[in-house]
Amino acid sequence: MIDVFNIPSSTQNTITFYATGDWQTWNKPRNAKMIEIFCLGGGGGGGHPTISAAAVGGGGSGGSSGIVRGLIPAFLLPDTIYILVGKGGGGSSTSGTGGSSGGISYIALQPSTSEQTLICKSSTVAASPGGLTTAGAAATISVVALSAFGNLGLFTSIAGVVGSAGGANTGGNGSNQISLSTNLTTGGASGGGKTASVFGSGGTITAASVILTNKVDGGVAAGQNGGDGYGTLQPFCGTGGAGGAGITTGQGGRGGNGYYGCGGGGVGGGSVTSKAGDGGDGLVIITVIS
Repeated sequence: MIDVFNIPSSTQNTITFYATGDWQTWNKPRNAKMIEIFCLGGGGGGGHPTISAAAVGGGGSGGSSGIVRGLIPAFLLPDTIYILVGKGGGGSSTSGTGGSSGGISYIALQPSTSEQTLICKSSTVAASPGGLTTAGAAATISVVALSAFGNLGLFTSIAGVVGSAGGANTGGNGSNQISLSTNLTTGGASGGGKTASVFGSGGTITAASVILTNKVDGGVAAGQNGGDGYGTLQPFCGTGGAGGAGITTGQGGRGGNGYYGCGGGGVGGGSVTSKAGDGGDGLVIITVIS
C-alpha cells in the first residue's frame, strides 16, 4: 500500500492506474471519507533532425507533463468514476520530424473529456514534443475551475518543464536538464549537433543533491545513445531521457526514454536515421481515507 500524501488515517487504500489507452473505472468503497487524487499526464517525445552528410543540429527534446493533486470528500462523489491515463508521446524515428505530444490524463464522472463531466485533468495543454532542433513546450498548468466537478474539492496544479533545444549545427553539444530544479519532473535533454568533421555530445540530466542523485548521461562518443530517465514513486519524482551524441557519418545516437510524465531525449545529428526517446506515460493514483 502506498501512502501517497502521508495523511494519518486508520485505514487507507491506494490504487494506481497506468496508461492503457482506454477508460478505466474506480469504484468507491464503503465507509470512504476522503479521496486523494494524483493526476499526471504523459511527457512529450523527442525530435529527429534531418539526416545529412553535411552540418546539422541535434534533435530537440520533449517537455514534461503537468500534475494535479486533489482532496475530495467521498460523499460528494458517485460510486463509480472514470480515469483515462495519458500515454507518453512517441519519439520520432523519421528524418526531419518532431516527436508526438504526450497525452493528458483525465478523471471524470463519465467516460468523456468534456469539461462538464471532469473532476480534473493533468494540464490544459499537453506536453509538446521536441522538434527537428527545437525544444518541446511544457504542459500548461491545469485550470481546475474549468472542470465542473473540480469545485467539489481542494486542488493544486503545477505546469510541466520545457524540453531542450538541440546542439548547434557547428558540432555543438546538446542542452542539459537539471533534476529537481523547479519541478518533480524534467523535460528530456537534446541531441548533439555535427558537421562533416566534428560532432557534439548529447545533453545530460544532471543529478540532484537528494533522491535523484545519479545523473543520466548523454552520448559522449560518436553516435552514442543517451540514457533512459529514472525516478521513484515514493516520493514521486523523475527525469527525462538524455540526448544522443552526433556523428560525422553514420547513425546519430538515440535519445533516452523519459520516466513517468517526463520528456524523451533528442537524437544526435547524423547521416543515417535513428530514434528519439519516448516521453514517459502518465499515472493516476487514488487513495481512499476511511
